[in-house]
Amino acid sequence: MRLLLRWTVKLAVLGVLYVGVTSGTDIRLPATILGFKVPDQAQQIVDSTVKQGKQTEAGLKQLAAGIH
Repeated sequence: MRLLLRWTVKLAVLGVLYVGVTSGTDIRLPATILGFKVPDQAQQIVDSTVKQGKQTEAGLKQLAAGIH
């Protein structure tokens, strides 16, 4: 059961990171997930991933505008 819970939390965090990269929206993690405190480092990772996603999106838009 503990293994299943750990994998669920890991996959949930990866899902949040994926959404942050693909959507370009600001994402804030809750303070706790399933009763466990979310580390500050996890929010920093999400913030940096969202920032990189926005930079990538802006670069691709600029590249696409240059092609047309």
